[in-house]
Amino acid sequence: MAEKQRVILVTGANRGIGFLIVKKLVENSSSNNDIILLGSRDLKRGQDAFIQLNSPSNVHVLQLDTSSQDSINCVIDEIKKKYDGQIDIVINNAAILTQEITVDTARALFNTNYYGVKILNEHLISMIQENGRIINVSSRVGVNVLQDITPTLREKYISSTLTKEKLDQLVEDFISAIETNTLENIGYNIKSEVLVYGVTKMALNALTQIEAREWSTTKNLVIASVTPGFCSTDMTQHASEARPAEFGADSILYVVNAPQNELINGAFYRDGKQIPLIDESTIKNQ
Repeated sequence: MAEKQRVILVTGANRGIGFLIVKKLVENSSSNNDIILLGSRDLKRGQDAFIQLNSPSNVHVLQLDTSSQDSINCVIDEIKKKYDGQIDIVINNAAILTQEITVDTARALFNTNYYGVKILNEHLISMIQENGRIINVSSRVGVNVLQDITPTLREKYISSTLTKEKLDQLVEDFISAIETNTLENIGYNIKSEVLVYGVTKMALNALTQIEAREWSTTKNLVIASVTPGFCSTDMTQHASEARPAEFGADSILYVVNAPQNELINGAFYRDGKQIPLIDESTIKNQ
């Protein structure tokens, strides 16, 4: 009996780990001929990536800027028209990184790394098929930042009663505190590694847990976050100590392909293993 054809959306897929995810999906989809939607903020770069993949018939380029509500709306319309509104797997891979701590850079990072994921998922949830998956690509840096903040603030991020509205407020409070130079006053450690990026990923992990609580019983979905690890990509400037990007793609694809009973909703994964968001042994007395 033929397997059901899946429609898989990968954001930020014109290069780096996103590109490798699409490449590996193409190589492994011969049995069920998955339809793979290659999301790219820049259409020309997406088309170039498609050509680099040897123009496979089951890959379709979508112009998708996850920081833009208009772009998200256009993609939703296109999926409804061209693919009968079917999505089976969403891989929210698109992200940006900067070391700067300014209001403008924080807003840009949150628009892509957090708000874009949140808005796209909210638009797609009604279209995701039975036994579908939402995979939010995160980072261990988000876990590290969670370790660094005060216990009072940490509890807000990991609370089982946290809502999207409360999480949005935590994000906006963080951005406001950059402007007023009061980050430490509200519980952040300004010495945290790549602080703004780390907070976007900490917020994304919290969002994943909220989405899992809200949606996992709907249509038997799996919703998880996963880190590719520190990989050699343009984002990391191909750092000499970074591991091959192929390993990062495999880390994400584990959550795509693992049997459902081997995955925990709302959990955070790396290389096929669940990583705790809180490591009590490393939290210093605060």
